Amino acid sequence: MKAVLSNLLLTPENLQIHTALLQEIGSYIETEILDHPLIVEDSGNISILLDGSTALGIADDISDIDIVLVCREESYMSITSRFKQAELIPEHSSLFVDVHLPGGKTGHYTLLKLSELEQALLKGNMDWLWNASVSCLIHDPLDLGALFGRYLPLAPDFLMNLRKQTYIELRSCAKSLDNPVRRGDAFPILFQAVAVFKQALRCAITVEGHPYPYDKWLVPVAGQFPAGLRVLDAMKDFWSYLKNDSSYAAMYQEDNSFVKMEKEVRKVLLEEFRLRGIDEPWMIEWWKYMED
Repeated sequence: MKAVLSNLLLTPENLQIHTALLQEIGSYIETEILDHPLIVEDSGNISILLDGSTALGIADDISDIDIVLVCREESYMSITSRFKQAELIPEHSSLFVDVHLPGGKTGHYTLLKLSELEQALLKGNMDWLWNASVSCLIHDPLDLGALFGRYLPLAPDFLMNLRKQTYIELRSCAKSLDNPVRRGDAFPILFQAVAVFKQALRCAITVEGHPYPYDKWLVPVAGQFPAGLRVLDAMKDFWSYLKNDSSYAAMYQEDNSFVKMEKEVRKVLLEEFRLRGIDEPWMIEWWKYMED
């Protein structure tokens, strides 16, 4: 079973390669994980999911295979105990096993307690909300599909708060550009400009109703949605600004390229919010809501 954002980055030219890779991963899970002599005893109590770049549809030579085994406490203890007795993992360490597919792809699988996954989702852990959005459930006796379905799509109140947080963080990062720009303090300008870019993409993705991914996937994921495309277009000169010495010269902040870019991005995001009927006080007087 695939989650709502599975294959988000799959391109038509990679479809055949990706399909073959998923079949190879499924075969590996059947033969090398579920039938593993140290796992097979608990295999009926383990759900297995594929996340990471492969679940997103990436099938290049760089991305690795990320597999997560989820089980209840009793199975977790018995599996890790057997691996430690076999000296395959050190004492006080969690299970982390290398994956080597016949076709040459590599990666790893890890073991996670179901209770820890449930707590992460309940607390709104962004990494796991993202993983739940993209994961392919390959073996699911614990019915993780139903568990993920309780949290996705994101609940309206949680989603609104997430949009609020990412937008306020964007405004805060932009405000932190002011003094370094006036001083011509290059490194703080660089750090804050990158933070502005990152928060703008996060906000654009939440505008579309989704949790945001790890930083390395922000640009390609944002580019799959209308709001993200508009933000990326507003920031299209970001790379040239990074390389331009004049971006780091002392000046009135309103004249700085990064500051101008942030204003354009903010305009886009406000328009996207209002297109969806969102017109909240924090969109204007954002500083009053920083501690919420």
